[in-house]
Amino acid sequence: MLPLTVKIITDSTADLPLGLADQLGITVVPLKVHFGDDEYLDWIDLGPDAFYTKLAERKVLPRTSQPAPADFEAVYKMAAAEQKSIISIHLSAELSGTYQSAVLARNSLPEFDITVVDSRLASMAFGIVVLEAARAARAGRSKEEILAQINRQLARVRVYFAVGTLEFLQRNGRIGKAAAWVGGLLNVKPLLTLKDGIVVPKEKVRGKAKAMERLLELVQEEADGPVGGKAVVLHGNEPERAGELTEKLQQRYNFSEVIVSSIGAVIGTHAGPGVLAVCVLQEDV
Repeated sequence: MLPLTVKIITDSTADLPLGLADQLGITVVPLKVHFGDDEYLDWIDLGPDAFYTKLAERKVLPRTSQPAPADFEAVYKMAAAEQKSIISIHLSAELSGTYQSAVLARNSLPEFDITVVDSRLASMAFGIVVLEAARAARAGRSKEEILAQINRQLARVRVYFAVGTLEFLQRNGRIGKAAAWVGGLLNVKPLLTLKDGIVVPKEKVRGKAKAMERLLELVQEEADGPVGGKAVVLHGNEPERAGELTEKLQQRYNFSEVIVSSIGAVIGTHAGPGVLAVCVLQEDV
């Protein structure tokens, strides 16, 4: 394997499956989740299963907080000590101050080669691009080549998600342009997407089965050319439905890789339980 010259850094809202970040040499800076006075590091102190259990059991609703610039400074210094250039890719700046914390850390370390990227996406919608960047780094690509790849891929990612309720997005101020749908009909499942860094409404469907079918159909309807590349199935405490969606996705389309991941505590705080999502990264051209 070629020596690594580029270090890929992200934050815990990428919702990378456990073990995959370590396997690819990605450093993940955690956000925090607070249940009352109790504080947890996302994906470290509090994994998805434990989070959704707490969400159901605790009367107090959780809140989240971004990493401090000092948290990023520490990991940047560690990477720089290994003589590596740094690409740091993060949750949409429209949804969190995490990107700004990373920028402040970069600005305090002008002697290091650090580029901070606002993905304008959330969860594995940008996590899949993080994974591909790390694979490119391990293949010996230059920083310039990897940044060009990241920019192409961020523009090509499509994400669609069905939420159990809009309550959590509304309560946490992340509802974006889907606000007009609050208080809709019983059993209507909102399908949402991300555009220009914020949550926007896609369409309404009735019932979980129709929501899953529309997620599958949207993959084809909005593909830029033939469906291909890589896909991610995401879920918020819905492992059985995620398994069903994964199976149907593989039967219907010819993806080279389909990853299944849970939505972590920070994204889960804002999206709530019951989320089912599909992210598609079309073939790089």
